[in-house]
Amino acid sequence: MGMIDPLADRVGRGETVEFRPSGTSMVPLIHSRQRVRIAPADPALVEAGDIVLARVRGTVYLHLVSAVDAPRGRVQISNNHGHVNGWTAHDRVFGICLAVDGVPRPGAAAKVRWPAPSPATSPATGPATGPATSQPTSTPTSPAIRPAIRARALAARRLDLIPLRADHADEMAGVLADPALHAFTGGTPMSPGALRARYARLAAGSPDPAVVWGNWVLWLRAEGRLVGTVQATIAPARDQAELAWVVGTPWQGRGLATEAARALAAWLTELPVGRLVAHIAPDHHASSAVAAACGLAPTPHREDGEIRWEYHRA
Repeated sequence: MGMIDPLADRVGRGETVEFRPSGTSMVPLIHSRQRVRIAPADPALVEAGDIVLARVRGTVYLHLVSAVDAPRGRVQISNNHGHVNGWTAHDRVFGICLAVDGVPRPGAAAKVRWPAPSPATSPATGPATGPATSQPTSTPTSPAIRPAIRARALAARRLDLIPLRADHADEMAGVLADPALHAFTGGTPMSPGALRARYARLAAGSPDPAVVWGNWVLWLRAEGRLVGTVQATIAPARDQAELAWVVGTPWQGRGLATEAARALAAWLTELPVGRLVAHIAPDHHASSAVAAACGLAPTPHREDGEIRWEYHRA
């Protein structure tokens, strides 16, 4: 048994851990000795491009999901340089990487297995296949922000931002049905049932006490229907929120995403949250325009090929 196996066992039992793997197989996504945060994964939700802790042919890796075979309940695991480790079943996918050196992995928090016990961190001094020791700790979350973001509906000029519920899934499955919507974010349109399960997890809130999830559906008053979503992943200890937005194809080009994102950004800065961030593909010009309208500016930082945009409140 490799010495990373005890970490996989702990994550499989529901713990969230931190450690410092070494090696170059995941550069530049993870450099040797960078601190990674791993939470229990819901294997049915992981997608190509996610970094997971998984066992393949008897060896535990912290590597990429390179392909998904949902009908057979398995995923393909590879390093970041094209070497394929092999296919493995869902029950051997233990955890998903939430952050690298404190920088959140976009979309990873929504794929955590719910519910999860209080997290424990494990500073590891050895390589990914070397010795690791752990000491439980707890991470505080602002008591003022958590209930506020879970309960508050917001309003924009043409839109109402309604806190997400599982019963929004049936209508939203149609809104998000165009495969083109997933060209930049990956994945494919979800069935109403799969979307309902995902929304139930999101509405229940983050299992990580260091993170607060806020999710809203967009109600277009003039048409009396849902047209998209906005999301904020807040890390109170870091005074930061990451924004995301999507509007269904038939309603694009009307400024609705900008209107919704600006309403959300304005509210977040009033909480207050000092830094807003978004990760946007370089050629996703429409999304870049939304970020700029919210006061965010591109930075030199890249993550998974996406540009990190930031806004800092004075």
